[in-house]
Amino acid sequence: MNTIFRNSCIIFRRFRTVSILNIAGLSVAFAAFFIIIIQVQYEITFDTSYKKAGQIYRVESTMVPSGASSSTNDSFTAFMARPIIEFMLPSIPRIEGYTLLHGAPADMYIQYETSVGDKNGMILPVHEVSPTFIDIFNPELITGDITTLEYPDKILIPQSLSKKMFGDSPAIGQSVYLKQKDATYTIGGVYKDFPTNSSITNDIKIGLRENTDDWTDWTFQLFIILKEDAMAEEVSIQLKESFLQSEISRYLGSDTSFRLTPIENIYYLHDISLDIAPKGNRAITYLLLCVAFLVVIIATINYINFSIALIPGRIKSINIRKVSGASTLELRITILLETTGICFLSFVFSLFLIQLFNATSLSSVLFISPDIFQHRDVVLPLFMIVPLTGFVAGIYPMIYITSFTPGFIRKNTVTNMFSNPKFSILLTAFQFTISAALIISALFMQLQNSLIYKADNILNNDRIVIITFDQDFLTNHSEALNNALTSSPLVTDVAFSEWPIGFLDYYHYTYANTPDNKEIKYFYLPISYNFPELMNLKITEGRNFMREDIQASEERVIFNQLAAQQLNIQVGDRLSNGSVVIGIMEDFRFMNLRKKIEPVALTVKNPHNGSLQVVYIKAAENAHQITEHIKSAVTACDPLYPPEIKTYRQLFEETYRKEQQTSTLITLFCLLAILISMSGILSLITFETQYCQKEIAIRKIMGATPFEILKIFNDKYFRLIIVSFFIAIPVSWIGMNNWLSQFAHRTPLYSWVFVLSLLIILFTTLLTITVQCWQIATANPVISLKDE
Repeated sequence: MNTIFRNSCIIFRRFRTVSILNIAGLSVAFAAFFIIIIQVQYEITFDTSYKKAGQIYRVESTMVPSGASSSTNDSFTAFMARPIIEFMLPSIPRIEGYTLLHGAPADMYIQYETSVGDKNGMILPVHEVSPTFIDIFNPELITGDITTLEYPDKILIPQSLSKKMFGDSPAIGQSVYLKQKDATYTIGGVYKDFPTNSSITNDIKIGLRENTDDWTDWTFQLFIILKEDAMAEEVSIQLKESFLQSEISRYLGSDTSFRLTPIENIYYLHDISLDIAPKGNRAITYLLLCVAFLVVIIATINYINFSIALIPGRIKSINIRKVSGASTLELRITILLETTGICFLSFVFSLFLIQLFNATSLSSVLFISPDIFQHRDVVLPLFMIVPLTGFVAGIYPMIYITSFTPGFIRKNTVTNMFSNPKFSILLTAFQFTISAALIISALFMQLQNSLIYKADNILNNDRIVIITFDQDFLTNHSEALNNALTSSPLVTDVAFSEWPIGFLDYYHYTYANTPDNKEIKYFYLPISYNFPELMNLKITEGRNFMREDIQASEERVIFNQLAAQQLNIQVGDRLSNGSVVIGIMEDFRFMNLRKKIEPVALTVKNPHNGSLQVVYIKAAENAHQITEHIKSAVTACDPLYPPEIKTYRQLFEETYRKEQQTSTLITLFCLLAILISMSGILSLITFETQYCQKEIAIRKIMGATPFEILKIFNDKYFRLIIVSFFIAIPVSWIGMNNWLSQFAHRTPLYSWVFVLSLLIILFTTLLTITVQCWQIATANPVISLKDE
C-alpha cells in the first residue's frame, strides 16, 4: 500500500494540473450519474409503490357516450359509466376486487377551525372513491379508522394535509365543511402520503354514494385486482362477453372492446383518451439513462488516456522493479489498485458535490431532491460502479505497460512508441462522437422549448389573469364578483369558462348529426358570451356571441375552421342535438401543445349558474397590477376564500414544467459531458506536446513557423472530429425524432443545428489545442533540445 500511495503522490506532483483535471472529471461524472439515476428511478418506479402493484389493472374500453346518439370509438378511454361496471364485474370470477374513482380530484372550497380555534378557508382537492379503495391501494393509515370511507359523513385526509391544517394537533374528529356539497364531514382517518411518483393523488377521500343507475355520468375509472393465476387477456374477453349480455350493448355497439392496463404502465400509456393520469415518456427516461452512463464513460476514457499517456514516464520505473524481482502479477495488481484508489477518492469528492448541488437553485430542475441521505439505496450501486470504473480504466495500461521485457525498453524507443497510441486515438474518437450527439440533442431540446411560447394559434396573453373558483362560490357570488372586478379601471373585461382552456390534455366531447344526417364528433367548450373577444378569437364567418344568446331557446355554437372543413359544418346548420351554428372562428389550440388541434365548438352559458368555474380577468396594462384588486373583490364576497391567482404565462410554465425540467437537465449534463471531454483533450495535448518537444524543436530549426506546428496538431484532431461527427448524426437524429414525436406541435429537425453542433465542437476542441500548444510552439528550440 505504501508503494501505491508513493507512486500516486509522485504522479500527482509531476502532472499536477492533469491529475486534478482527471480527478475532477471523475468526481463530476459520479455526481452526475447519481443525480440522473435517481431521476430515472423516479420515472421507472411510477405507480409501483402499492402493496399489490403487480395485480392492479385499470379497465379501459372503446365505449363512447353521446348526448344524441351512441357510437363506438377506435381509441380506448379511461372512463366508463357506473351501471355498466356494476353489471359486468359480478360475473367475472378472476377478479378478486375492484374500486371506482369518480372523475379527477376536484378543487373544493372548505372551511374549518384551526387547532387554536380560528376559522380558516382553503381550496383543497377532493376525490370521491369507493370504500374498496382501501383494499385495492392499501394506503398506510397513520391514525383513525380503516373503514372511514364506508360512512357518508366521514373523510380520509393525507398526513401532509393534516399537518397543514392542524399542525401537530390531532386531526381525528375535526369537522370540515365543504361549501360545494353544503355538508359537514368528520375526519375519520389520516393516511400516509402516497409517493409523488404515483397516479393516486394525496387528497381528501370521500366514500362514493350508493349506485344511482345514472347512465349519463361517464366519469368513473375502474381499477381491479386480478387473482394471482388470472390472465389479463382472458379477463378482458370475459368483460366483453358480459357486456354483450347487457341491453346497453345494443346502443353502444357490439364491437366494443376492453383491455386491462397494469397500473405501472399507465404512466407511459399515450394511446388513450380522457386519461387524467400524469404521463411520462420512455424515450426521455432512456435518454437520461444513456446520458448518465455516457458521462461516466467519457470521464473513464479520459482516465484511460491519462493512464496511457503516463506509460512513457513510468515504464522505466516498472523496468527497474522487474529487474529487482517484482513479478508481472504483482506489478499489475499495484497499477490496478492505483487507478481504483483514484476512483474511490473521486467518489468521495462526488458525494460533497451532490450535497453542494442540492443546496443550490439548480436542484429545482430535478423531479426529486438529490439529497444522498434520502437515496441511500442509490448510493450503494454507485459505490459498486467505482471499482468497475477503476478496473476498466486500468486494465489496458496495466497489461500493456507490463508486457515488455526489461531489455526491450530504451528511453527513445519508449517515447516514440507512445507518441501516437492508436488505442488512445480510438477512445478520443468515441468521446467526440458522444459529445457531438449530446450537443445536437441539447440544441433541439432548447428549440422545442422555445417553440412552446412561439407556437401559432395559442392563447397566450400576458395581460390575462386566470382564477379557478369553487363551483359553489361562483353560484352565489359570480355577479357580485364580476361587478367588483370591472369597477376598477385596471380591469378591461372579465370572462368565464368551464375549464382552463389551452392547458388540458382532453375536454368534453359529444356526437351529433348534421343536416345531411352525418354523425360527427367534436369537442365543446362552455364559455361566457364575451370569451372570444377577450381572447382575441377571430370570427371568419357568421357572427360572434351576444349577451342575448344566453337566453336563446336553442343552443348557439361557434365552430373552428377545422370542424368546418372536416365535418362540413356551415353557418346556419342545425344539428340533431339542438345546436345552431352561428359562426366559424379561426383555429386555436384549446388543448395543450402535446395534442393536435381538433374540431371544437364554443357554446355560450350563463356564468351565474355555477357551471363556469374559471374566470379570465384582462388587465388594462400589466397582469400583476390587478392582483391586490382581485383579492379585495374576492374578500368582499367571502373573507375566508383564498383565491389562487395565476397569469397565462405562469400556467404555461406549469403545464410544460416537466418538459422544461427534462430539457434543462439533459442540457446541463450534456454541457458537463462536453467539459469533461474537453478536459480529456487538454490532458492528451499536454502529454503529447511534452513527448514531442524534440520533434517540435527540430521542425522549428528547419524553418517551421508556430502556426505550421499548430496546424500539425489541429489537423489530426480535425479529421478525428469530422469522422466522429458523421457517426453521431444518425444516432442523434433517431433519438430526437423519438423525443419530438410526443409533441403535436414540434420543431423540425433543422440541418443547420447539425452544422452548428459541428462548429461548436470544432471551435472548443481546436481552441483548447491551440492554447495548450502555443507555448511549446513558440518556445526556444535550443532549450527543448538541451532538456532532451
